[in-house]
Amino acid sequence: MTAADFWTARPVLEHVRDFARARRVPPLAMLASLTVRAIGSLDPNIVGPPVIGGYSSLNCAVAYVGPSGFGKGATEAAARDATNLPALPELPLGTGEGMARTFAANDEGQQEIRSAIFTASEVDGLAALGARTGATVMSVFRQAISGESIGSANAQKHTRVIVPAHSYRAVFTIGVQPERAQPLIGDTAGTAQRILWVPTSDPDAPERRPSEPDRWTVPRTLVPGDRRTVLRLPDEAVEAMDRTQLGKLHGDPDINPLDGHALMTRAKIAAGLMVLDGRMREVTIEDWELAGVLMRESDRTRDRVAAVLADSARRVNRAKAHAVAERDDVVAEKKVQRAANGIVARLERSRQVLSKSDLRKALRSDLRPEFQPAIDRLIGDGLVAETPHGYTLTGGQVDSGVHPDNSRSEQVDTPVHVDTPRGNPPGKTPPGGITPTTPGVTARVLEILHSTTGTTP
Repeated sequence: MTAADFWTARPVLEHVRDFARARRVPPLAMLASLTVRAIGSLDPNIVGPPVIGGYSSLNCAVAYVGPSGFGKGATEAAARDATNLPALPELPLGTGEGMARTFAANDEGQQEIRSAIFTASEVDGLAALGARTGATVMSVFRQAISGESIGSANAQKHTRVIVPAHSYRAVFTIGVQPERAQPLIGDTAGTAQRILWVPTSDPDAPERRPSEPDRWTVPRTLVPGDRRTVLRLPDEAVEAMDRTQLGKLHGDPDINPLDGHALMTRAKIAAGLMVLDGRMREVTIEDWELAGVLMRESDRTRDRVAAVLADSARRVNRAKAHAVAERDDVVAEKKVQRAANGIVARLERSRQVLSKSDLRKALRSDLRPEFQPAIDRLIGDGLVAETPHGYTLTGGQVDSGVHPDNSRSEQVDTPVHVDTPRGNPPGKTPPGGITPTTPGVTARVLEILHSTTGTTP
């Protein structure tokens, strides 16, 4: 069944599409809102058959996927006006304890609220609640979708809240920005498979706004709420669930253990489509097939969200790797520079040719691995000359004599000034090419190093 066939399969679906486009909201998102509202209008005693384990709840959740400000509120407002489905209490999705208290019995033992829609305009709010220490919202969220007992058996009677299974109807709507969907997508307990994911876009929306159709009247046959009513599912649905569960029991590696949640979600959506079509007791094969179209779109939407998250994670990892590499480069460059400074300082103090071994030993232990790149740089810059017996400073003009480097093992706090040796008249150069009468060799070396490397010693 194609998307075009889907919308024309039933008059109510055509109405939903046309009403949504008249209100300029996405049809799939509005249909999802109507589906959960249809399910929310059913008494909690209406359940699915016990195909796997016990009776299954029809409680469900939908995620509207789109950028911030896409109009979740506008979509839900249009859904309220589109049909005559009964209004339900709409509450913000808060803590797990708050959710349980919504359905808790009062002092007279009466349950004042049996059905409610819980909404989260942005998934960030749900994520923030779930991140709190001791928070239970995510686990209670999953329990509520499954219709399980919720609440807490605290020791103090006045704080004890227990809501029995199948005694409440809870449906959920959540606004999801793809790049912030990790709390739902990344949850390993199968939260994502329990949700119908719908896009908030409508690529086929007409340029001219169509006329708005009249409000749709959903034929309803009210089912008594004081006894359990079990919906009938088509054989194809039961067989699909049974086949998946059998594969899980056999340990079949081709069976995704979370597929069972997806099939149950499909059965719930089929029940919602049943209600919109004016039926209350039996899910037909057409309901099941139409729900399959929505689930395939849900899978595609969820996969796109997962791809956005994966791409975002790759970008973050690349940025971190580049930052680490850049930091390592800077650290390595500084170590080479400090090793070069130490070599120059040692040669200046000795005023003679020094062997590679002597120069290397003069460096601090953490700088010794940088000896070779440092000496190569000094030779390349013309600051050090290599001789058959080792290394020496080259001749050159020098000025001041303070060297701030403290990286060498022999600490020098003050510049070394050497008086002119006796027997060497001023202006004469002693052996080794060093002019000790002219202070500041180190300062000149640092100046040249700075100009060639761009770093500050």
